[in-house]
Amino acid sequence: MLARHLRAEDPSIFPAGPWDDVPDSELPTPPLREGLGRAHLKVSTRVPLAQAYFDQGLRLLHLGWGAEARRAFAEAARQDPELAMAYWGLALTRGPGARHATARAETIARALALSEGVTDAEQRYIVAATFLADKGPANGRHGFVREMEALIDRFPEDAEARLLLAGFLSDGYEVDGRPGAGQPYAQALLRELLRTHPHHEGVHHAWVQVMVDSARPEAALESARRLRLLAPRVGTALLGSGRLLLRTGHLREAREVLEAVVAVDDAWLAQEALPETAAPVAGLALRLLSLVCAEGGRYGEAQSWARRLRTRVESVTPHSAQGLVFAASTLSSLHLRFGFWLAAADARVDLGTGATPAERGLLSGMEVYARGLRALEAGKLTEAERACDELDALHPPLTAERRGEGRTLCPRDVARVVELAACELRGALESRQGETARAEATLIKAGRLERRLRGVGPTAFSRPARETLARARIRSGREDKAVELAEALVQERPGSGHAWFLLAEVHVARGAFSEAAQAFASFLACWSEADPHLPELRRAHTFLSSSVVRSRAVESASC
Repeated sequence: MLARHLRAEDPSIFPAGPWDDVPDSELPTPPLREGLGRAHLKVSTRVPLAQAYFDQGLRLLHLGWGAEARRAFAEAARQDPELAMAYWGLALTRGPGARHATARAETIARALALSEGVTDAEQRYIVAATFLADKGPANGRHGFVREMEALIDRFPEDAEARLLLAGFLSDGYEVDGRPGAGQPYAQALLRELLRTHPHHEGVHHAWVQVMVDSARPEAALESARRLRLLAPRVGTALLGSGRLLLRTGHLREAREVLEAVVAVDDAWLAQEALPETAAPVAGLALRLLSLVCAEGGRYGEAQSWARRLRTRVESVTPHSAQGLVFAASTLSSLHLRFGFWLAAADARVDLGTGATPAERGLLSGMEVYARGLRALEAGKLTEAERACDELDALHPPLTAERRGEGRTLCPRDVARVVELAACELRGALESRQGETARAEATLIKAGRLERRLRGVGPTAFSRPARETLARARIRSGREDKAVELAEALVQERPGSGHAWFLLAEVHVARGAFSEAAQAFASFLACWSEADPHLPELRRAHTFLSSSVVRSRAVESASC
C-alpha cells in the first residue's frame, strides 16, 4: 500500500535493506515471477519485457514490497529507457525521508521529461506523483489527491488509479477509535473495488490493511484468506493476512499463514543468494508466530519461534545490535506473558560498542522492567519502586534524541515503549500498596499510551495495561468495572486464552459462577493445544470440576 510505503516502514529486525544505497541503474535484474497477482496497467511501450516488468513492479507496489517493486521498475526502464511510467514507479518506491529526496526528485523529473506524447492517463499519473516526490507525502497530500481524483473522474474504469488513491488515503485510526481523515474515503473506494474487481490481489491486500486495526476486522476475513491464493509468493501480503487472522481469533490459520511467510522469504533469499538480513518480513513473521502460540497457550512452541529468530539474527556477521534487541524483546515478552519473571530478566545480550541510544535504551528498559516485576510479585515493594524510578529516568533522554529514519530503531518510539512499561509497573505497584485511586489513574494512562504506540515501532515488552487494570479493579473490589474491561478485551481478541482466563477470574471474584464456568470453558477451547503443565489449565479444570460438584449438590437438594 502506498501510504505504508511513503510515510513509514514496517518494523525491521535488520535496519538496512539489500539495495538501499544502490542507484536505480545498478540494481540487479529480477526474474519475472509467478504468484504475485495479476494487476495490469497498459503503458506506452513497444517492448513486451518493459510492460511485463512494469506490471510486476505495480503488483509488488500494491502488495507492500517496495524494494522488490523498485527492482522491477528499474528493469522496465532498462528494457525501454523512454518508458516514462517506469520512472514514475521508481519515484514512488524510493521510500520516505530526506535520505532519498534527491533521487526521488531526479527520477520524477525524468518521468516528466519523457511524458510528452504518452497517453493522457499516464501524464496524469506522473503529475500526481510529482507532488509526493517533490514535497513529500504530508506537504504534497492535497495536490496528489486532487490530481488522482481528476484522473479517476476522467477514466472511471481505471481500477489501478482508484486503488493507489485508496492506499494513499488509508490513515488508520486515532487513539479513541475514530478513523483518520482519509480512512472512510479509502474504505468507500475499496468496497466498490471489491465488488468490481474481486480477483485483484492489491484490492484484497489494501482491504485487509485498512480493516485490521478497526473495530470490525472480521469484515476483511474473506480477503485475508483469498490473499493466500492470489499472492502466494509475496511475504508482505501474507503477513497482512496472518495479522488479520490473529486479530479475529483464527489462530491455527494465522500460524499456517505466518509459517508460509517465513518459507516464502527464505525461498526468495535462496533464489537471490542473499543473506538473512535481506528477508523482507520473515523476522516480523517469527515475532508474530511467537505471539500466536502464546495466545493459544503453546509456551514451548512460542519459545522455539523466538529462539529461531535469535538464531537468525546471530547467524549474520557482524551481529546487528538492532536485531539482537528485537530478538531479546520477543523472548522476554513471552516469558512475562506466562509469568516467568526470572527468565524474562535474564536477557544476556551483548550489543557491543557501536549500539545506538535507542538500542541500549530498549534493552535496559526490558531488563529493569522484568527486574521490577519480579520484585513486585515477590512482595519486595521498595525494590519495585526503585525499578519504577529507573524506568522513569530512561525515557526522557530518548525523547530528546533525533528521530530515526527508514528501518532504523527510532529513539522516540523506544521512549514511548519504556514510558508505557514504567506506567504499567507503577500502576501495579500502587494497586499492591492499596492506593486505589492513584493506581486506577496510572493504569488508565498506561492504556492510553499502549493505544498510541506506532505500529511501525518496537513491540511493547510490558504486560497488557488493561489486563493489569482489570486485576487492580478486582483487588479494590470494583468487579463490575473489571468485568466491563475484561469483556472488551475478549471482544477485541476472541482467540486469546489469556483474555478469556481474565474474564473467568473476574466472574469468580463477582461470585457469578455460571458465567465463570462459561468463560473457563471458552478459555480451554482456546488452549486446546496448550502445554499441559501451565497453571492456568489446572485452575480452569479445578474450577469446572468443583462447579459440576456444586451443580449436582444443588440438584440433589432440590429433589
